[in-house]
Amino acid sequence: MGGADVVSETIGHLEQDWDTTRKELSDRERALVEVYLGFLRRVARACLLKGWKVRFRPNQVVHWGEGGFGALFVLAPAQGERLPRTNLPSEVHFVRKASTEYERAEEVTLDTLDRINYKIDPW
Repeated sequence: MGGADVVSETIGHLEQDWDTTRKELSDRERALVEVYLGFLRRVARACLLKGWKVRFRPNQVVHWGEGGFGALFVLAPAQGERLPRTNLPSEVHFVRKASTEYERAEEVTLDTLDRINYKIDPW
């Protein structure tokens, strides 16, 4: 077997290994994303059941690890001067009044919670 054949064969094996690895990574990523989106949907549901307005803007960047899952905006009732600090992910924003960012997001209702979604990178 010549040098070019050895290189081609080696690269072929590595490409097969990458295909297997990529599938496993994709499956695991999909599972993680669904867990996280389930949490964002539960946040939205809890707030909607209180009568608060909720909007969601999906991730517009490249990959969830690089740009988050999107932004969930909750228009909280105007009680008190300041909103309490939360120990929630940075994708969850409680606001007192609508902003440009809030307006650009899509309104979510109890019937449209599934719009809180994310398309996984196909690589």
